[in-house]
Amino acid sequence: MSTISQKQPVAAPTASQPSQEKFQQTFDLGIWHTLFNWAVLTVAIQNQWGGPDSADKRDWLAGAISDIFAANPDTDQEDLEVVLLQALEDEFGVRLEDETEVGVARDIVAIFGECKKGDFERVEGLKRRWEERKGREVGTGSVKVVERVQEGEWDSVDEESEDDDEDVEMGDAPALVPAKAKEKVQPEIDEDGFEKVVGKKRR
Repeated sequence: MSTISQKQPVAAPTASQPSQEKFQQTFDLGIWHTLFNWAVLTVAIQNQWGGPDSADKRDWLAGAISDIFAANPDTDQEDLEVVLLQALEDEFGVRLEDETEVGVARDIVAIFGECKKGDFERVEGLKRRWEERKGREVGTGSVKVVERVQEGEWDSVDEESEDDDEDVEMGDAPALVPAKAKEKVQPEIDEDGFEKVVGKKRR
């Protein structure tokens, strides 16, 4: 007598348990919009501190964060803060000092948890605001940066953004460090063929 094995029914996704495809699409969208609204990253992209493909690096970072959560769903806020800081320094030459990465990491971790539960309200809100701005980047206002002048020396520089868009109200101005390659000083040769000694340029 042959036995017939019965397949266990597969539970369909519910409102609190979205399909993997829906979850992934919404979470990825939430990551991108959160990075898009990060004023510090916007300044770095506008100034092309990451080179001519600076805008593409934002998309790359969003994908990298998605991959991190896919490999380790238990990734916490502090882990993500490290990733954000490292990406800014490695890809844009920016050393962040205003701690805005804390809020960005917190939001992304929250979006991950909400999307897992089928709660897409936050992401839908981000998407609506982006559509209302017609895809324009967030306003950056006046951004204070700290520029490397010489090894171990720093000068403060204030830069006024030409973007008058005030979609995001900025608190304390972010402190950034755009890393710039130092120019090599060419030796000066006098009439007798000897090299002149040039002192350090005073700031």
